[in-house]
Amino acid sequence: MLKNISNLKGAKVLSKKAQKVVGGMRPRPISQPCGGTGGIPISWSQDRCFGWGIVWYNNQCYACY
Repeated sequence: MLKNISNLKGAKVLSKKAQKVVGGMRPRPISQPCGGTGGIPISWSQDRCFGWGIVWYNNQCYACY
């Protein structure tokens, strides 16, 4: 893929040092509900608190967004 991209007009290949500076998103430890992206507390019990976008955190159910 790098060869395809580097064939584009005006494209430059970054050095390893430059790639580290640009970086990207690094995974953060989950220390907040919904991985730190935000959520709304909802009044569901723990046995009902499951599914896509729903997490149980710190004795509270959250709907993630």
